[in-house]
Amino acid sequence: MIARMASAGSALVLMAAIGFGLNPLFARLLYAEGLGAEMVTLYRFIVPAFLLLFFIRTPRPQWPEAGRMLIIGAINGVAILGYFYALETINAATAILIYYTYPFFSVVLGWLIFKRKASQNSLAAAALVLVAASLVIVPETLNTQTLIAIALCTSAPLVFSFQIQYLSAPTMAIPAIKRLAWGTMGHIIILIPLVIMATPVQVLPVSATGVMAILGIAIVAAALPQLLFLIGVPKTTPERTAIFGSVELVVAMLSGALLLGDNLGQYEITAMLLILIALLIKQNNPIIQEGLNTNLKSQPVR
Repeated sequence: MIARMASAGSALVLMAAIGFGLNPLFARLLYAEGLGAEMVTLYRFIVPAFLLLFFIRTPRPQWPEAGRMLIIGAINGVAILGYFYALETINAATAILIYYTYPFFSVVLGWLIFKRKASQNSLAAAALVLVAASLVIVPETLNTQTLIAIALCTSAPLVFSFQIQYLSAPTMAIPAIKRLAWGTMGHIIILIPLVIMATPVQVLPVSATGVMAILGIAIVAAALPQLLFLIGVPKTTPERTAIFGSVELVVAMLSGALLLGDNLGQYEITAMLLILIALLIKQNNPIIQEGLNTNLKSQPVR
């Protein structure tokens, strides 16, 4: 019975990872429709935010933690906007690989801010990620716009790592679904004003492909995998969660290569393999593995 539950949980985590990994594909399809990064990011969170409204009601004693999650969600919303801007501006493979540098930032933030001692395995994983990043950031291709895009993209793994560290020992206990709901509301609260200030020229897709891409990024790559992840993680083991969760990076890279014609060179492939190894290294401190092997109350908002 336990083995069957673990298998079912692993399957749910695998499906969630595949869904999350399709974010860059759907985003780039929408860019081809003329939509900008701010509209794409907003569309990604609209459906999850609507669904999570049903869980937003929170007892008064938990309001302080709900407020903290709202603030973290708002900051994370800006960071994810930076990631989507990078997908629009620089080589997609580079942006994707930069996003997956969070094991490095998680180790650094855990030490600097949360005073947590990193294990040898954690340090090894962080070093691998650093080497991977150095392979895809080529000095010859850097200009002002590229540097801005890389800096904005880097904010996504940085903020995500902060979430992982904070949620490993939150200030106050609060149900996972409510934590997720408040964090997602934070995304929407900050993204709507940013969209208005950006005055996007294109707000709707111009073809059936664009409509499908909006449904894809909002449901297939956001709402559905978040739900599958919530259900699947408690039903499987931390090791299986880390292994199946790492499929997200592979899907993100290969979907661009197979469906959009991205050219993955030896540096991109090597960097992907290094990051995969870093994600799969058995951690003495389970926090580093993206929060994938933590319990529900510790799940980062995505």
